[in-house]
Amino acid sequence: MWTTLKQQIWRWSGVLITVPSIAGSLLVLRLTGALQLMELIALDQMFRLRPSEPVDSRIVLVTIDESDIKQLGQWPMSDAVLAQLISSIKQQQPRVIGLDIFRNLPVEPGHQALAKIFTTTPNLIGIENVIKAPNGEVVPAPTHLKQRDQVSASDLLLDTDGRVRRSLLYLRTQDNRSIFTLGARLAFFYLDKQGIYRQPLNPKETKFRLGRAIFTPLQPNDGGYLGMDAGGYQILSNFPKFRHGFHTVALTDVLQGRLPRDLVRDRIVLIGVTAESLKDKFFTSYTTDSTAVPAGVEVHALLTSQLLSAALDGRSLLHTWSEPMECLWIVVWSTIGAVIGWTASSPRETGLKIVLLGIALCGGAYGFFLVGWWIIIVPPLLALVGSAITSNTYLLWENLKEYARTLEQKVEERTLKLEQEIVERKQAQETLSQQKQLLQTIVDHIPVMITLYDVTGHVEFVNHQFEQILGWSTTDLHNIDDLVAESSSDSEQQQQILDHMLAATGTWLDLKIRTRDDRFVNTAWANVQLANRLFVGIGQDISDRKRAEEASILDERNRMAREIHDILAQAFTGILLHIGAAMELIIKKPDKAEAHMETVDELARTGLAEARRSVTALRPKLLEEGNLFDALKRLTNQMKLSTNTQLTCEIIGATYPLPPNVENHLLRIGQEALTNAIKYAHATQINVELICEESQCLLRIKDNGQGFTIDQVSVNKGFGLLGMSERVEQIGGELVIQSHPGQGTEIVVVVNRE
Repeated sequence: MWTTLKQQIWRWSGVLITVPSIAGSLLVLRLTGALQLMELIALDQMFRLRPSEPVDSRIVLVTIDESDIKQLGQWPMSDAVLAQLISSIKQQQPRVIGLDIFRNLPVEPGHQALAKIFTTTPNLIGIENVIKAPNGEVVPAPTHLKQRDQVSASDLLLDTDGRVRRSLLYLRTQDNRSIFTLGARLAFFYLDKQGIYRQPLNPKETKFRLGRAIFTPLQPNDGGYLGMDAGGYQILSNFPKFRHGFHTVALTDVLQGRLPRDLVRDRIVLIGVTAESLKDKFFTSYTTDSTAVPAGVEVHALLTSQLLSAALDGRSLLHTWSEPMECLWIVVWSTIGAVIGWTASSPRETGLKIVLLGIALCGGAYGFFLVGWWIIIVPPLLALVGSAITSNTYLLWENLKEYARTLEQKVEERTLKLEQEIVERKQAQETLSQQKQLLQTIVDHIPVMITLYDVTGHVEFVNHQFEQILGWSTTDLHNIDDLVAESSSDSEQQQQILDHMLAATGTWLDLKIRTRDDRFVNTAWANVQLANRLFVGIGQDISDRKRAEEASILDERNRMAREIHDILAQAFTGILLHIGAAMELIIKKPDKAEAHMETVDELARTGLAEARRSVTALRPKLLEEGNLFDALKRLTNQMKLSTNTQLTCEIIGATYPLPPNVENHLLRIGQEALTNAIKYAHATQINVELICEESQCLLRIKDNGQGFTIDQVSVNKGFGLLGMSERVEQIGGELVIQSHPGQGTEIVVVVNRE
């Protein structure tokens, strides 16, 4: 008997050696997680081969795509628009509304209206973010919905390859609250209205019945997973396969009253974004094309549909075998492969049997999948192939043993390499942190103001000098348009600041910046672009310089006033004295009186020359700050602020400087013409043109006002025209006035360049 037993052992020695070796190796590989990704890919393929199902008519999506955002003109949408959207949907009395949009902060206008909608819509479910992001932040729920316990979690579980294959029913928040996910909350709300409630089947309430379905939480090693985080209450995502997806309605259609009648009555409505620019996309097992990635709101809807179909229609959930059963499954297929390889007469026969049995294995697993069971494929298939090849020749045993040692060594090397990479990464993070602190110290101690903002003007960072001078911190200053007062008088300056900062030309510009306590500080700013959508602004406080300039100008004008007073007063005093003396002598001693009159003439000429010199020095402030065209431009901009008249100012030709007295007279003529057109002619449009030709310069002011008949203008009423005429005469120019009642007025002044 013992001899017979030894013969049988020797006869099947290849199988007895191969099965433990191959099956054991695969189990080790599976325990390391090396086969998990392949198993998940195989599961995805079974999902894609599944037949299409009828669309779930119980769910309607209200989507917000790129065209809707373009129609709104902004994102996020205002609270008023969101309130109008929910109110329009409520009119058809849906059973429950899921709002897959974060709204933890007000977006004016309309916050009060939205708050009222929140408090008067008991079947509205909002969202919050529970699982912390890598930066440690979570997004809270809207306050009014949270107070009424009408919130759910928006979190989705992603596998290592970024796909959604598991679904959360509920999880616990940071404050240890139990909260349903959005898809589960909507399904449970819908079923509650039909009298279908969760019925616990064990003391810990981890297993429960819901209608025709029994739910069991997913364990860390279920199916093809190994050591995955099974926190919360997770189930395998057995999403239905719809040919054309859910019934969807665009946001714009709802707002414009184009929602089909009774479309959402007694249904589940989910509101969410599908716009590509908002990056709310998630890959599922069905996703094969990056251009057809479902949005987050669609994933939540798929979970809701899965739960409803399971509870109401008896649609199978996705179950898995226990871990011992899966290990036994691998051993069985390893045994089959070893027997085939050991008993086959040739490698060709072995290969053919492997192919046929592999097809049978995959087909059987797919059949189990269709009835709701996830049977692992990759380890058994590898066991079949590996055992067949191994047992086909016993001589490969040593090679396999060496392979096992090599594999173990590679695993150890990989572990050591990972540990080394972790250490290096920590060192790099520490170095980066030190460099960041050093850079922060440098930026805060640079004696200039620095701000970082994006293309929309949203401020990302300000340094200590900015906060010290202007009072704005990074948390206080949201946008660069907060740096000017919000009033009509500052609209032009506000636009100037925005244009300068967003242009990022690197040139310096003097601007008045508003501080946090509503004061204004004179600053100089230059802005440059760091990246496609990121800009940096560098500013200096020039208040002392401006005060010094103003003080210098004031001192200079005071000096000139004293000079005019001293010179002209002395001249006029001398003239009076000599005239008095001449009056006494004009009859008695005419020859001496004539000498006094000559002195009077000399004093008068001297005073006139000094007066002209002083007047030339006291040019208008508008001309002090630039040339004639700049002065006319500033003059029209000043008048725009006090009138509704449309004013335009343009230059034709290349500019060149004119004598100071000519520029002064042209500016005064333009000022008088603009005032007359607005005040008396009641013009609605005025065009100012400065035409610079090679030999002469023309100033043209044309309006569409009431007009007048030139011959009928009296001397008293035409004082402004008379003043223009005198000024033109003084500079040796030519004045042309064309006007007719009801046809507007055109004034042209022509002066020679020389």
